[in-house]
Amino acid sequence: MTGFPPSGLECALLPQPSRLFVEVTSRCNLHCPMCVKHSGPEKSPEGDMAPEIFASLGRAFPSLDALILNGIGEPLLHPNLEDFIRAAKKSMPAASWVGFQTNGHLLDAARARSLVAAGLDRIFLSVDATSPELFRVVRSGGSIGRVERALQTLSMVRKEKKGRALEVGAEFVVMRENLPELPALVRWLASRGVTRLIVSHILPFGSAMADQPIFGINTASGELFYKNWFLRAQQRGIDLSQYFSALWKYNKTPDEKRLIELVQRISTQACQHDIPFHIGNLIAGEKLHQAEEVFREAEEVAAAVDLHLVLPSLRPLTAHACVGVKQGGMFIAWDGKVSPCHFLWRSFSCYLYGRRKQVAQRVFGDLSRKSIFDIWNNKEYKQFRADVLRGRYPHCPGCNVYPCEDIDSVDFENDCYGETVPCGDCLWSMGLLQCMGQDDAGGEFKKQGAMEMTNVREQLKHCG
Repeated sequence: MTGFPPSGLECALLPQPSRLFVEVTSRCNLHCPMCVKHSGPEKSPEGDMAPEIFASLGRAFPSLDALILNGIGEPLLHPNLEDFIRAAKKSMPAASWVGFQTNGHLLDAARARSLVAAGLDRIFLSVDATSPELFRVVRSGGSIGRVERALQTLSMVRKEKKGRALEVGAEFVVMRENLPELPALVRWLASRGVTRLIVSHILPFGSAMADQPIFGINTASGELFYKNWFLRAQQRGIDLSQYFSALWKYNKTPDEKRLIELVQRISTQACQHDIPFHIGNLIAGEKLHQAEEVFREAEEVAAAVDLHLVLPSLRPLTAHACVGVKQGGMFIAWDGKVSPCHFLWRSFSCYLYGRRKQVAQRVFGDLSRKSIFDIWNNKEYKQFRADVLRGRYPHCPGCNVYPCEDIDSVDFENDCYGETVPCGDCLWSMGLLQCMGQDDAGGEFKKQGAMEMTNVREQLKHCG
């Protein structure tokens, strides 16, 4: 069983997890400002996963599609990492894989050979810049030279083990500061043996990084809906961009009243068809041209050097079922606590669209107390996954009353749709964040985006 659910069956609804995200350690050897460990006021206890906790996962191994061995720590710091890989590979299906992401600074030839001998299938290095100066800024305490040595070492070991396939990939966290480096980085990585690069947007955990995201707040469907109506209104002699100047006038002219009535009618139609329509943000518009151009150039370079480039969306998607949940993922912290997804794996604060947001960890069980199958199949956890799969949660940033009290994840109960999953304010559900554990997530995001645009065009045909 590989990739997305076979025969249309959602892995999240199976009686066992299909994919485990296991945080073998929360310790790290770097102090990256983009990481939740070092950029926010919240400090969680650090530790390594006990062998007993990892052994408790064994019952799930025969049904796994993938085992991803990292969370917020550096996996190479765990002394039993190879033992964990070896134990899992003995029981996992032949077509499944084990992998992890690393900063690569602790990887030498002996360790690389040891990992390959244990059965490691995929290793992805975090590479967020090629220039030494910028790399030191985004990966505090790190060195691009050490990453290059790690890639050279992996290339050498792969040649030594010709019968043992090891995928070497990379992950790039794109932000305003390093966006221009992406095309050159694609070429740099391909020349050093990397075959796949996954790009993800930054989620700022600290105020110092709050201005770094390059993704937009308006959905592509909302933009299309607004631009179409803008042209229609223009043909009637109405300028939608003047809506707020007319709205706050005490004595309105007949033309201003027509403008306000039209915007109210457009907003109602958007709401009826679940099209995000934040009139203020849509009027203001967004400058994503530079990012779009850099992404296009990166795709051209990737095609030329035969590297598989997985890009995130530049605009948030709506009604997108979480890839981590959809693939039957279970997220396990180093201490054995089980969470349902990346977003709710731990408590943290972040800066999202100019406001500070607090997120509370969601725990469905503890492996030191209950078995993995008992936790996976408990009523509350099963219902949570089913609710997420419906994809019936609002695109909160596209709402005219955003932010509201309903989406405060600290004491979240339900959103404005009545849903009990706090997914409307989640960057993973918007298609903006992705990682090595989400096979073909980029393809899923593109399909979802195309479906949204098709839906809007259909709705516009019937709008008077």
